[in-house]
Amino acid sequence: MADLVYASLKGELRSAIARDPFDATVATVLGGAFLFYVAEKDHNPKVQSYWDALVFISTCLSVGYADVFARTPAGKAIASAVMTFGPAMSGALLDGPATGEGQTKAETPDEVLEVQRAIADKLDAILAELKAGRAVSGS
Repeated sequence: MADLVYASLKGELRSAIARDPFDATVATVLGGAFLFYVAEKDHNPKVQSYWDALVFISTCLSVGYADVFARTPAGKAIASAVMTFGPAMSGALLDGPATGEGQTKAETPDEVLEVQRAIADKLDAILAELKAGRAVSGS
């Protein structure tokens, strides 16, 4: 039962991020900053405002920020989650929203197949020209 719940949560998370990576990243940064602020505000002298937490959480999506460190267990858990998933999310930030099941780009499988067929046709034409040139030069 636990495996089924875990698989379902994993699938939902992936689906939500793929649907719109920009919105998912913004929600993670803003929501993560709020949660980090609540967890750290009375325990961390470097987190005096929401804005301090926002700077910290936003840097967790890439290289981190060496001036602020989580001090509470909740703050550490929040920071760890953002540091784990944040780089992948920020990497997909400018990808368009998903267009279909598993599709995060504008191309559909049919469009991709059409392009691949055009490339194969062009390569066949080049091969035919090369063979024809070899037959002429060999005569």
